[in-house]
Amino acid sequence: MTAVKICGLTRPEDAALAGELGAAWVGFNFSAESPRRVSPETARRLASAAGDGVVRVGVFVSEGPAMIREAVDAACLDLVQIHRRLTPEDPGAYGVPVVAVAHMGLSAPKPPPPDLLSKCKAVLFDVRVPGRAGGTGKRFDWSLVAGRSFGAPVLLAGGLDPGNVAEAIRRVRPWGVDVASGVESSPGVKDPQKMRRFFDAVRSADGAAL
Repeated sequence: MTAVKICGLTRPEDAALAGELGAAWVGFNFSAESPRRVSPETARRLASAAGDGVVRVGVFVSEGPAMIREAVDAACLDLVQIHRRLTPEDPGAYGVPVVAVAHMGLSAPKPPPPDLLSKCKAVLFDVRVPGRAGGTGKRFDWSLVAGRSFGAPVLLAGGLDPGNVAEAIRRVRPWGVDVASGVESSPGVKDPQKMRRFFDAVRSADGAAL
């Protein structure tokens, strides 16, 4: 199955449902700019609710290395996802692998250089407003990444929801898909029915590819 990351979790019941439905990754936002911000202690409790075997991802924007390392330790994170330009020091700075982020617009994506991407766990493609944590919940032109190799597994985000994720998978064939607002009733509050429909759509797209 295409890996699913449920991001922006703030409630234990949502984290538990993500794990029950088969999420590979769960994401917790640590940026002060995010309406879904949680503390490291809360993130640790949410990760526990998601269950064993689910990868725990911390989302950061402008936070410095010391704060990121503190969150990694306190929340027992498995990965860090950094929504700024990566530096050569980032991949080895936090004790866990890094997910790079390529911010999309109207033109071709500009991910980190190949030598830096080769040290990352994945590269996430999303649309983002500068200075704001996470994405905008808006879709970009998937043809900009479809059929291309970037030197790291592709995690597709940006306006995904139960109604369009199957098409996104068919067109891009990413390693994984990332959703936050597309399965919410309000920021940080996941809608159980939307979550179930999202996973059903992913499985349908995967089944059609067999």
